[in-house]
Amino acid sequence: MNKSITAVVLRSEDYRDFDKRLKLFTQEGEVVNAVIRGVKKSGAKLKFAAQPFAFCNFELSGGNGTWVVTGALAVENLFCAKDYDKFTAGFLMLEAAEKACEIQPNPELFILLLKRLKTLLYGEYDPRLVAVSFLQNVIHKSGYAYVYEPPKADPSTVMELLACTLMLDTEFSADEELIVRTLNKIAANFESKFVCKLTSKNFI
Repeated sequence: MNKSITAVVLRSEDYRDFDKRLKLFTQEGEVVNAVIRGVKKSGAKLKFAAQPFAFCNFELSGGNGTWVVTGALAVENLFCAKDYDKFTAGFLMLEAAEKACEIQPNPELFILLLKRLKTLLYGEYDPRLVAVSFLQNVIHKSGYAYVYEPPKADPSTVMELLACTLMLDTEFSADEELIVRTLNKIAANFESKFVCKLTSKNFI
């Protein structure tokens, strides 16, 4: 059985001597497990498609939960490893997407992930606030929405900062301590809602 998917690589792990196991997040909001062969060899043609953040059209063969990547075409470069803060914030978003959609697919989260990764790469916001925005929007789009009261000035509380980061469409400033408290708050909320641990949070 063969199929084509458009997906972002959420996770890449070593497998056997030259292969890798991938977690692919598809535009249908599903998490798909796949093996990509030979990519640890020097000069491997599909090496670009075996890294987290790779956004590609993938050709798969197999089925019954065991897929093999037979081809890939890059759609856009979303890799952000050149900046440590952006890289760790991006990794948190990848992990959250996996945790939120592994059991219940949600195509809205695929679009959200692409938008926030682009904001992370090209925007001027603190990377941690982009991660905060992604986490709270995942919570909202999964049916746990709550109402914020937008502040009249720069945010001074966690809830005010969450109101500012929900859409990330206005300019504002927040001090270091408030950013850290807000990230910890929304991450704890996410972990509670999805009954999981976000290990990437420890590296931000």
